[in-house]
Amino acid sequence: MAAAQDHAAAGRRLTPTGRGASAGLLSLLAAGFVTVVAGGAMSLQGRANGLLGPILGHAVFAALVSFLTGLLIVGTVLVSSPHARTGARILTRLVRSGRMPWWMLLGGLSGALVVIAQAATVPIMGVAMFTMAFVSGQVTGGLVVDATRLPPGGRQRPTLLRVIGVLIVLGALVFGAGERLELGVPLWAPLLPFASGTLTAVQQAFNGRIRAASRSAVVATTTNFLTGLAALLVVAGIAMALGAAWTGFPAAPGQWWLLLGGAFGVVFIGLTSLTVARLGVLLLSLFSLFGNLLGALLLDALLPLPGSLVSTTTVISAALVLVGIAVTITPSSGSRRGRGFRR
Repeated sequence: MAAAQDHAAAGRRLTPTGRGASAGLLSLLAAGFVTVVAGGAMSLQGRANGLLGPILGHAVFAALVSFLTGLLIVGTVLVSSPHARTGARILTRLVRSGRMPWWMLLGGLSGALVVIAQAATVPIMGVAMFTMAFVSGQVTGGLVVDATRLPPGGRQRPTLLRVIGVLIVLGALVFGAGERLELGVPLWAPLLPFASGTLTAVQQAFNGRIRAASRSAVVATTTNFLTGLAALLVVAGIAMALGAAWTGFPAAPGQWWLLLGGAFGVVFIGLTSLTVARLGVLLLSLFSLFGNLLGALLLDALLPLPGSLVSTTTVISAALVLVGIAVTITPSSGSRRGRGFRR
């Protein structure tokens, strides 16, 4: 009898623990699902901007609309948040005093180039190829930037495992891009998103500095949109002076969502800021990149554009990109992201 009572008591003690473990697993899976959705929003951004460019008459015009939409959203959040407004005042004082270099506010230039690359290349080679080229550039740029003093976490020397991961990603990009080039896609098409992804690594380092100084991710995001919008206004003016014309606006039924490119970017930032605490940066990166690539492949397969192509080569290339990223960001590779560093 005593043994039975002891067994029952032990069962009562273990049950809450089991329930807690199950609840923790469900919480983790829910956060992972939300992050995959956030990654999918980035593929929608690429498709929206890619379709919007031809309608407006130029890729720069699509980027301009995308940045304007995003700025309206994050600007509203900043104005309505006392914490963000305080962060904006802190950042202003730091820049005026010279303690924060003014050129660290220029990260938005990279973001502008990313959106231009989306609008210019997605119609030519599809969302999936754009995403692979962009991510490859981002991983490569991260390896280089981390070896400098730009990141807020300090310099990080490249390790053998990180170099191997980057080489896998680059090999996957060459493997996938080769098929597109054989079909007549110009070489500049995969190179443009690769270059914009490389510069995004610099942007992330700048954003980390701004966020640390202002203590607000909203301030860092708003600064990016402001800088990018200002640059795009200048570039759009130059394009129009050279003969580019604003040829139209989304008016057909079902085209309204093409104006939401900037909103999709804000959705990604908002959702990942909610899930990073539960997942950590390592899982966050894997889930978001998986969602991005999966969304891109589905869009190209189910709603193909003239330049879209989802073949066995495309799927293998996307899988290899994910493998390379997983190798690059594992804790044993020395990646700061693998140790909980938050970009």
